[in-house]
Amino acid sequence: MEGQTTLTRRSKVTGLQDAARRARDALRERPDLCLGGLFKQGRPVALVRGLLAVGAKGLHIYSSPGAGYDVDLMIAAGAVEQVFIPGVTLENRLCPNFRSAVEAGQVTAHALDALTVVGGLMASAHGVPFQPIDALRGSDVLKHNPLIREIDCPFSGRRIHAVGPIRPRVTFLHAQEADRWGNLRHLSTMVYADQLMARASDMVIASVDRIVPDEVILDDPSRVTVPSHYVDVVVEVPYGAHPTASFPNYAMDEDHIDAYADLGDAARASDRAGLDAYIARHVTGPKDQKDYIKTVGGAEYLAQLNAEARKG
Repeated sequence: MEGQTTLTRRSKVTGLQDAARRARDALRERPDLCLGGLFKQGRPVALVRGLLAVGAKGLHIYSSPGAGYDVDLMIAAGAVEQVFIPGVTLENRLCPNFRSAVEAGQVTAHALDALTVVGGLMASAHGVPFQPIDALRGSDVLKHNPLIREIDCPFSGRRIHAVGPIRPRVTFLHAQEADRWGNLRHLSTMVYADQLMARASDMVIASVDRIVPDEVILDDPSRVTVPSHYVDVVVEVPYGAHPTASFPNYAMDEDHIDAYADLGDAARASDRAGLDAYIARHVTGPKDQKDYIKTVGGAEYLAQLNAEARKG
């Protein structure tokens, strides 16, 4: 019909290198990067490695309240200036490169609590100038937290705390499934923080273990956890969260994480050769995800993580 506008729907699927370059270019405008997942679960590690491989630097890192291996790896590669995350830990041990960089003054780690992060993301997601937080009274968090302000409540007149919007320039997420349009399905329980980050961010790039046919999403749309209008780019990356877990597909690779942490501890003791070799082998060296899988033991080794995940 004359004068009628036709909208063309385009696939959001691209390759890992292209996604990494898009993220790098966006982060040059504003270096605020947010990472999905929690501790050792559902972390977008392949996207992080891709970003490091294309030379991203000077990043300000946000996350769900708990991060670990991926943030430590970015610091080891010299890509981070500031960290706005309540907890950066490997859970059973400290993150060695995070610790070293903060102690040496090479990276600024801001003292945040989980409420600050969630509240800041909520303010951004809702499009409001701040989010009240009424759980910091009696603490010294305000003295060390650059995102918190004290304000007068317009209803009670009482002094309360508020956090301004946290608006990541880019957010990396990892989910188990997506269709080509960018509808994500998290098949594990680590969902709420990822949903909030997606709504709060300028650009969302998601890795998934597999791209599924459109019919899979259409047959049960209620299982979509992050709808396509929040997602800009989707990358199919088998084992894209490795060495963290992507339940129910594969468990975390504790042996790999421990070996990495040992190299970080050695670097703290002034022997960085092993850590540099690790980065060359697993981050800057592989030309694609298939190549990376070979460097960590191959498909047969990773199949053991599949079996472990099925055990529950």
